Amino acid sequence: MTVFPLLPPHSVVFMGCPDFAVPSLDALHAHPDFRVTAVYCMPDRPKGRGHRETMTPVKKRALELGLPVLTPASFRRDPEAVAHLRGLAPRFLVVVAYGLILPREVLEAASLAPVNLHASLLPRYRGPSPIHHAILNGDPVTGNTVMVMNEKMDEGDILAAEDLPIGPDESLASLHDRLAERGAPLLVESLRGLAAGDLRPRPQDHAQATYTAKITPELARLDWAKPAGTLRNLVRAMTPCPGAWTEHAGERLKIGQVAVGGSTAATPGTILRADPATGLQIACGEGTSLEILVMQRPGKSPQPIREFLRGFSFRTPVI
Repeated sequence: MTVFPLLPPHSVVFMGCPDFAVPSLDALHAHPDFRVTAVYCMPDRPKGRGHRETMTPVKKRALELGLPVLTPASFRRDPEAVAHLRGLAPRFLVVVAYGLILPREVLEAASLAPVNLHASLLPRYRGPSPIHHAILNGDPVTGNTVMVMNEKMDEGDILAAEDLPIGPDESLASLHDRLAERGAPLLVESLRGLAAGDLRPRPQDHAQATYTAKITPELARLDWAKPAGTLRNLVRAMTPCPGAWTEHAGERLKIGQVAVGGSTAATPGTILRADPATGLQIACGEGTSLEILVMQRPGKSPQPIREFLRGFSFRTPVI
């Protein structure tokens, strides 16, 4: 029996939350081969100093596009949410940085496939923080992967992948935005190829898998015993969120931009120079040092270091 590909438009249920997912939602909504029938996001949550209920960027964009939005807190504990999703009968379930664990009955709601866009070159950097870790580890290249989802974390068969070089001075913010923009057309073309029967998923090499943990504030703390190059990557990887930081005289100071300085025999953490005219230099491990270019006090805006030092004096010669 001959099986003919289904003709577009293909119905899509989209699941995502953060800014990273917005370009993918826009691309699917604008493409004539797809019809987004519903958008799923995490529930609104308190945010900021006023703890105001705040919608996710994807929910905000979906409402602007006039798309129906659903916000179940869980599928495993909410059979009615699962039943409603299955009633939508989507051809594709598209997941981009959603944040909820999806049980089998949710994945099986898609008649063609549940598909995920992940911001790494799988099987490298499975887990919740692939962009952070690509910079943290000093990788020269990262990319996006589109895969068919299964119940395991980021272990599904690969539909397509695309490399993206990481700039030598690139921070989390810029790499995040470039991956989001490049990932959207890769996702759309992967869905089109799968629907047309032109793409065949290929299994990952699970023996090569690496995993990332959730980013915590403690992970963003600078350990001055490490070499300057390692700390420079940490600052790049944590800027702007959650922000690399150090502590001095009981005050947490965020560091937003740095450069590797010259060699030194001083003990790591020694302040080699702290002057508005010449800047701030701190000794690091392995005889290296770091030039601090941008710093921030709690509740204040980031400042260029020479401006920062006009209003702040280091009380001791060490961090």
